[in-house]
Amino acid sequence: MLQFYFLSIFSNAGAGFVLCSDWFTRRFTGFAQISSGLGGRRAKLVFGLAALLVGFGTLFVPAEGPLVIGDLFPSVVGMVMGIALLFEVFKQASRFPNESAERLERPPIAYRSTLGFLGLAAAILHFFLPERLLL
Repeated sequence: MLQFYFLSIFSNAGAGFVLCSDWFTRRFTGFAQISSGLGGRRAKLVFGLAALLVGFGTLFVPAEGPLVIGDLFPSVVGMVMGIALLFEVFKQASRFPNESAERLERPPIAYRSTLGFLGLAAAILHFFLPERLLL
C-alpha cells in the first residue's frame, strides 16, 4: 500500500532526526530550538512508537506487489530506531532523582547519532528508490 510506503519514509526520517538531533545542534546552531523541542519525552515517545509500529506494519504490507523483501531494510531500521527511542523514554522515567548529574546528561544509547543517520539514509533511499529489491 502506498500509504504505508510514505508513512515509513516519514517515520524513519522523523525518528532518525530525533536520534541525531544532538549532532545537528553541535554542527549547526540554528537547529538548537528544533532540537530542544525534539529532545523531550513526548516527542521521543511519539516518534519511537510511530517508527516501531510502521516498521512492523511494513514487514507485512509491502509497498508494491507481492515483493516481501522489498521493504525489509526500512522496516528493520524503523523498528530498531523505535526500540532505541522507547528505551530512552523508559530509561529517563526510571531514573531516581538522587543520581549524579553526569549520568543524567549521558545518553543511554551509545550510537544514537549513527542510528539516526542510518534512519535518515533509509528514508532518503526508500524515497528515491521505491521498487528496488532491498530498499
